[in-house]
Amino acid sequence: MTQTSHALVIDGLTIDRPNGQPLLRHTSFAIDRAEVVLLVGPSGSGKSTIVKLLGGLLENGPGEWRVSGHLHCGGQPMDLATERSPVGGIVFQDHALFNDLSAVENLRIAADHAAHPPDSVLIADATALLDGIEPTQTVSSCSGGQRQRLAIARTLLADRPVLLFDEPNSGLDVAMARRLGELIRDLCRTMNKPALVVAHHVKDLLPVADRVLLFDTRNHRLVEVPRDAEAIEAALLALDESVLPNGGQAGLNETGLAEAGTLPGAGKGRDWRQEIGHRSRFHWFLRYLAEYFWELCVSPLMLIYMGAGALIMGFVSMWFGFHYNSFGGYLKSLLHDETLVGLGLVQGTVAVPLISSILFVARNNAIIAADIGNRVLSSQFSAMQNLRITARGYIFSAILINMVVGSLILLVISLGMASWASMQTWHIQFPMQSFELWRSHFFRKLLPDGLHPAFSMVWVLLKVALSSLLAGGAAIVIGCGKKESVLEINAAIARSIIVGVTLTLLVHAVISILTL
Repeated sequence: MTQTSHALVIDGLTIDRPNGQPLLRHTSFAIDRAEVVLLVGPSGSGKSTIVKLLGGLLENGPGEWRVSGHLHCGGQPMDLATERSPVGGIVFQDHALFNDLSAVENLRIAADHAAHPPDSVLIADATALLDGIEPTQTVSSCSGGQRQRLAIARTLLADRPVLLFDEPNSGLDVAMARRLGELIRDLCRTMNKPALVVAHHVKDLLPVADRVLLFDTRNHRLVEVPRDAEAIEAALLALDESVLPNGGQAGLNETGLAEAGTLPGAGKGRDWRQEIGHRSRFHWFLRYLAEYFWELCVSPLMLIYMGAGALIMGFVSMWFGFHYNSFGGYLKSLLHDETLVGLGLVQGTVAVPLISSILFVARNNAIIAADIGNRVLSSQFSAMQNLRITARGYIFSAILINMVVGSLILLVISLGMASWASMQTWHIQFPMQSFELWRSHFFRKLLPDGLHPAFSMVWVLLKVALSSLLAGGAAIVIGCGKKESVLEINAAIARSIIVGVTLTLLVHAVISILTL
């Protein structure tokens, strides 16, 4: 097989499943430039595994998939046993768009993380697909067809040598499937790039295919078959009984393409080309940092929630501190000053920091687990990896930074609001006393000189920051677990809250005991 005459060459590809069962054995195939190749096979045969392999998403190692063989693309040889393939840009079956970014931001982030900044021709090819979509439009407001075109445009801007489509016609009617096939064929010819299209429903895409590869599950090979629907159907029926369960992913797109003419071959794209531009990776880090700062720290609902907790804590501690003690009555006035000092110390170093941390962690761990779980379920993390976007560098670090910084900011706010509530509650009980008397005693051990916090407040900050950091890390780990349904996301939310609050209680208890 002459490697230089093809865009992509695979030699001696062998893949074993994590359970040790064979998927492919010593398979070789090649794809020419601008060629559209269909990959067909029984459901669950492992077609999507080939897409993941070429897109660099297949986990290869002990306890994972075992891969051997060689890949040649653009004159660069690669040992698949030790290297991840960087050659394939994937258009995912469920689109895997970043729903926290606008339509244009989905394109910008792909362009900014490409190996080389896309030139004007590539940008024009990508934006030609976007007629009818507004740059500032949210992903959730896009129709199924618009999402599909947006996902294709995003993959084009990543500028990988090979285009990979994972069952793009799943859930489409005949007319829309044919329009999609024509779009893929036109893109390959315009950009002189090949496409490997995983297809379950073959007839609609056969007219635009140059070749068809069949996943032979009996002999564990990829074999070329005639571009004939009846012959392909007969071959699939013959192989159906040999398919191993749980080998791949099947399903329909959630929305598909409902409207006619939703996949035009070209669009104006003038505004899009001006909007894409180029931004540094630091810009994207700040973008995610600001997004999570708003959601985890300073959204109006969060401030109301934390403020209400602080006000209640301030009222309860002061009201019950004076009304329900072992002295009561006459001695309450005599012991007023020391009671006020003790209440201020307990409220400022133990009660408010603990309640503030519990409220902060419980709410935010639910949000983090839901957000991360949704990104896992909708293949957004896989898309980020395929687009060379580092999730840990952006999303995980932004979450952890905001968990620490936000917990400290909201602690200060909570202490202030709890103190105000305590002062007003105290004034109701002792209306003849001046507020200056309350301040001098309530803050005696918190602000010894009346201005600077006592050293004990350093430990307060430490236990709040540490508990938030550990809880946020636990929420990320739990959220990143395998998700196959919304029910599993809900279960992860519950686990995240329980683990986060437990860690918070432990950290506060241990540090409080150590600093007595």
